[in-house]
Amino acid sequence: MRPLPFPLLAEERLDNSAALVVARRPGIPLVAVRLVLSVGAALDPAGGHGTAHLTAISCRRGTRRLGGLALDRAVESLGSELGSGSDEDASFFGLSAPSEHLPRLLQLVTQVVTEPAFPAGEVERLRRRELAGLRHLLDEPGAVADRALLRTVHGDHPYGHPADGTAAHLRRLSRASVAAYHRRWYGPGVATLVVVGDVPEAATLARGRRLLSRWRSAADTPPLLTPPRRAPRRVVVVDRPDLTQTQVRIGVAALPRRTPDYFAATVANAAFGGGFTSRLVQAIRVDRGLSYGVRSRFSMSRAGGMFYVSSFTRNDAAAELLEVAFAEARRFADEGPTPEELDRARAWLAGTHPLSLETHEQVAERIADLRLYGLEVAEVTGYADRVQAVTAEDCRRVARAHFPGDDGAVVAVGPARLLQKSLARFGPVEVLSPGRAV
Repeated sequence: MRPLPFPLLAEERLDNSAALVVARRPGIPLVAVRLVLSVGAALDPAGGHGTAHLTAISCRRGTRRLGGLALDRAVESLGSELGSGSDEDASFFGLSAPSEHLPRLLQLVTQVVTEPAFPAGEVERLRRRELAGLRHLLDEPGAVADRALLRTVHGDHPYGHPADGTAAHLRRLSRASVAAYHRRWYGPGVATLVVVGDVPEAATLARGRRLLSRWRSAADTPPLLTPPRRAPRRVVVVDRPDLTQTQVRIGVAALPRRTPDYFAATVANAAFGGGFTSRLVQAIRVDRGLSYGVRSRFSMSRAGGMFYVSSFTRNDAAAELLEVAFAEARRFADEGPTPEELDRARAWLAGTHPLSLETHEQVAERIADLRLYGLEVAEVTGYADRVQAVTAEDCRRVARAHFPGDDGAVVAVGPARLLQKSLARFGPVEVLSPGRAV
């Protein structure tokens, strides 16, 4: 296949170790700016889950030179929005606007990251807002199941809590918490500035150099994390006696993002449960009518990741759905996909991949991910060929290593009085209240 068009990257590493990447995409007079730092929720302190996220969003609320309202007005005057946040591996800041505003965009995003003021009132407002959001999650059984699965699979590993934190920990956070996180972890050595759009490469690199080369920091070097470990089978039931349907999850610790098996895992998942015509959909929705929706996914981070299956069903059918899911995982691991399943999965992946690279923002995010995980551009440009090269044996090998077998955490959100006994066949059962799960 012809390589996917992707802009050439003009790159530079500054003396303070900050990285600059510029990708010129002429034609549409817009530009996307992303400043990404390779520090995230995995570095949250003990007892302070949510600190990285609160730090990132608090940076957005004012700098030493611009108060929060003035910063809002500056961003709005460019017809833009300044977003910030974090995941387990990174904290990110970004905005987009017409290309003519690039100098101001760069000024604003670098100022927010390098000179945050952390106004105490704004930090407290954001902390209360995040707590209110977590309380709202208690009314979303699917979100409760996802968060409980993270904890059940990864346990005390730094990946074992949601990036936006937990209510018990957020209650303890303050301005001092976010200022300490910023002081310890935010520095040029973990920063990559990405600019994508109709802009000149040399002049853009020069602007980025002028802004970031002045950044000095005593930030620590982030430690290397050990991979999450697979654990024996266990079952967690989050008691929601009011529900008529049970949210069901199966998860197991799996691959890091930078793995030679990335494409094999991607195709195997697409054939097994990642697409609407996948095996799980056929077995659970079409053949048995147990659920309207089921899917599987590899979630990959720097040190490791998770493979999981998610669905929902009638309370009295939760055990049957789990039996089918585990049986299909074992069968896929033993036999691999059929020729038809393999062809459909590869064609779907190759056909939809270009849609993820249509906008400047999408390209900027992809470049940031490549640099965050130390990946080559050829992974993007040669995506279709690499997908087509995956064989049924590759899929079987990945499934045998990384699909749930005798291990694999099970999470069910529903009435414990109905689920506790029926799910005991899958492993020791622990019953939690929704508040403990979130």
